[in-house]
Amino acid sequence: MVAPTFQQLSQKYGHVQFLKVDVDKVPQIAAKYNVRAMPTFIVIKGGKVVGEMKGANPAGLTSMVSQHAGPAPPAGAASSSGTSGSKATPTEPGVESLLPHLHNPHITCLNESSNHGIKTIVGSDAVRKGSGWLESEVDPELLIHLPFNQPVKIKSISIFSAISPSQAPKTIQLFINHPNLDFSDASNLTPTQEIVLTEKDVKGERVDVRFVKFQSVNSLSILVKDNQGDEETTRIDSLDVFGSVVHATSKEPVKPVQ
Repeated sequence: MVAPTFQQLSQKYGHVQFLKVDVDKVPQIAAKYNVRAMPTFIVIKGGKVVGEMKGANPAGLTSMVSQHAGPAPPAGAASSSGTSGSKATPTEPGVESLLPHLHNPHITCLNESSNHGIKTIVGSDAVRKGSGWLESEVDPELLIHLPFNQPVKIKSISIFSAISPSQAPKTIQLFINHPNLDFSDASNLTPTQEIVLTEKDVKGERVDVRFVKFQSVNSLSILVKDNQGDEETTRIDSLDVFGSVVHATSKEPVKPVQ
């Protein structure tokens, strides 16, 4: 069995994204990468296939991953800047993933597929990375609503959609503190920030927001307007928000956003 080896490698190489794809559910991915045997393991770097192995061969998989994974980035190493915003330093002091501070019962997404909803990738019910994804239902638009259980400051966001790059988000609009926002409301409001993501951005890079505008955030809404390849639907494999918690100054407990 090769599954335990795959799991062990995903833990050993924490700087590498390990993803599983059910080709019966997403045949377009199988066609894109010419997958004809099960299992097939493919290594993608910089959007290009650099390694491939067919069959359940634990030793061969280990060798291929070790060859292409490279060493983990040194602690404190900064990422290079991109065209739509500079990326946050992975170990920037005071900056953490804000996903643990989400108010899980009220996480929602409008126009999500019934089989691939937002709670498969964020929240307490999220599946292991690579096992699920968020996909739109009838057109490319998505409206993701992330409520926090206490005010936060947002520094950057990260979207990974490299499994199907043409379905990756392109134009996104960010709105803060509109807990009941719908598509109609969004079309009539000025977003807190609009970002046009590049193909590099949607490979999991941290894209900075205008920090001064995201200082006391109770909820973040992300409107995905279109995708990189003008595909019928948009797909997001993982999503993260980075920043810090605004600590209450009084002794009153902070109530979750309703």
